[in-house]
Amino acid sequence: MRTSSCLPAWCSDAILSCEARPAPGTGRNLVLSSRRHACALDCTVREQPTATMQQLTLRTQSTLLAAVFAMTLAGCGGDGPAGSEAVSVPTLIGFASLPADTYVAGPTTGQFISGADYTSATANYGYQLPFVNKQPMQGFSALANGPAAGCFYVMQDNGFGSKATSPSALLHVYAMKPDWVSGKVTPANFATCDTLSGFDANSYMRLRDPDRKLSYAIVADGTNYPGTTQSGATQPVDPLIKSGRLLTGGDLDLESMVVDADGNLWFGDEFGPFLVKTDRTGKVLAREIPLPNTLKLGSNPLVQSPSNPNLGTATANLPNSGGFESMTINPSRTRIYTLMEKDLTTDTDPQRRILNVFDIRTGAYLPTAYSYRVGSGSYVNAAGATVPEIFSVNDMTAINDHEFLVVEKDRGAGDARAGFPATGADRVAARVKKVYRIDLNKVDANGYLVKEEVVDLMKIADPRKLGGAATIDGIFTFPMECVEAVRIVDRSTLMLVNDSNYPGGAGSRSPKRPDDGEFILVRLPVPLNVQ
Repeated sequence: MRTSSCLPAWCSDAILSCEARPAPGTGRNLVLSSRRHACALDCTVREQPTATMQQLTLRTQSTLLAAVFAMTLAGCGGDGPAGSEAVSVPTLIGFASLPADTYVAGPTTGQFISGADYTSATANYGYQLPFVNKQPMQGFSALANGPAAGCFYVMQDNGFGSKATSPSALLHVYAMKPDWVSGKVTPANFATCDTLSGFDANSYMRLRDPDRKLSYAIVADGTNYPGTTQSGATQPVDPLIKSGRLLTGGDLDLESMVVDADGNLWFGDEFGPFLVKTDRTGKVLAREIPLPNTLKLGSNPLVQSPSNPNLGTATANLPNSGGFESMTINPSRTRIYTLMEKDLTTDTDPQRRILNVFDIRTGAYLPTAYSYRVGSGSYVNAAGATVPEIFSVNDMTAINDHEFLVVEKDRGAGDARAGFPATGADRVAARVKKVYRIDLNKVDANGYLVKEEVVDLMKIADPRKLGGAATIDGIFTFPMECVEAVRIVDRSTLMLVNDSNYPGGAGSRSPKRPDDGEFILVRLPVPLNVQ
């Protein structure tokens, strides 16, 4: 068939491929219509004036994605069910993974990993540290739509778990394409989303501060890395980090990311906690933005962790690794919503998690904040003691201007059905990994946002066994130690990805290897009110 000259190559190739391989059990016209719809939308965007092209891309992205996933899952030989197929329970309709041992060239890193993570990485998993002249891509903590349908910006975690262990770990955002037919994740050009043969310098951006916008000294400003290596030696900062003033896991603990209406990226940090704004190349555009103590819990006017570089004589009121694990942006991309991972030390309720709202146009937080209450439970540890546990929140995403999805989890890792210890171990099997819906207009009698369960990630139907060995008796589980990214693909489909805490985190699929980066699509029985 002939296609319009305005269609990009992926459209033409997809249509021709689909004509050659009509979907089993699916009308060819339906699949072709889905592909042409996506292509027409893409052409509409590409033909607009440059000044409005980016905004149009953002507005049409969810529609493009819905069309692409529908055509991929509905046809052309795919193993998944039709993208528009109704389900009675949350159902797995797509699975793709990136091997844990995936690296990009860069400064040597991992030389400062210590403690239990070092023991796990070396004694349990068999790694030799450091990683010489390369950077592991690690686990992923945030997802955002890339510049083309089916392509995503995926932010890796900050490094190796703390400021002290991560000064040589660069901060990356990658462009990737999950292939729901092959089950693989392929690298893409960061600017164009064209498929690449490997993860090279064209597939990512690295955060940097060449204009010295951040208010504090960074690792690149020093002669040596802070701290000592596993052998107890000091080590000079890598020349690449110094010359480019590249940011590392010793400068920021990035855990979340959104894209605003102008195409700039905003990152949620846990050391401050801070909001950090960059352009699409990773260059910091403004001074970091601290978080006000909106609920006025305690005397500190800000929310600050012990790792805050500007703490000075103030008293920290947020534990380390308790900041912006979760962050999202409203549909018009004018407001950022941040949800803290941990409770303030000055709060009387250890289960409260504060949700704040930042207005991009005014550059300030709104005076109103919301209270989200996490669940709690207990587990039996290796000593046989019952240990109480308060769950954590790991990501959120906006459904519309007032409804959001929140991922909540316990500390467990692994599926008890696959042999992971349910009790009596230092790391017990996962029990609670759930996605809830909240509405800013609905609070309970105690002032907490009302939670409604949307998906139990430990109980996902998988009638087509897309999850492979992870599916037992028709049920797929996502029992990862950390589930840190969720995106709405369309009103009935979610995409989630895990953070593997590479190279020393608890394996959820095997106790003898770190987890791969798993991307999953979950079909919902009740559509979301997507705006």
